[in-house]
Amino acid sequence: MSSERRYPPHPLPGVGAIVVGRNGVLLSRRDKDPGKGLWSLPGGAVELGETLVEAVVREVFEETGVRCEVIRLLGTYDLIVRDENSRIEYHYVLLHYLARALNYDLHQEFPGVDVAWFSPDALPVSEMPRPIVDLIHSVRSEILGLMN
Repeated sequence: MSSERRYPPHPLPGVGAIVVGRNGVLLSRRDKDPGKGLWSLPGGAVELGETLVEAVVREVFEETGVRCEVIRLLGTYDLIVRDENSRIEYHYVLLHYLARALNYDLHQEFPGVDVAWFSPDALPVSEMPRPIVDLIHSVRSEILGLMN
């Protein structure tokens, strides 16, 4: 599927989660484009035959080692990236969820890919996509409630 992600013939469905634990929000640093090198929500493409919630749980665990329980859908986001010739290089339809961490032991999916917990008041905002920062801030009170 990775070869079909760049210059796709149609939009690709993806999921991401604001996973909340006692230490804050779980973020991972992206290891590929779009957004390579930026801190973001764990998530990825939905696989054939799996539900959106199953995709969230699988992707969060694969990327971070954290098992999670999905609480609710937060919203959708269109991620469309054009190349220098205005051709669509990436097009994802992303569904973002709020989830609760069930464990706290972190492991990276790939060596050198950072995974960490951040307080909602101490996010690495200069190294994050603005829509992700805004999404986290929009549910700050729920995040703080889940941290207790």
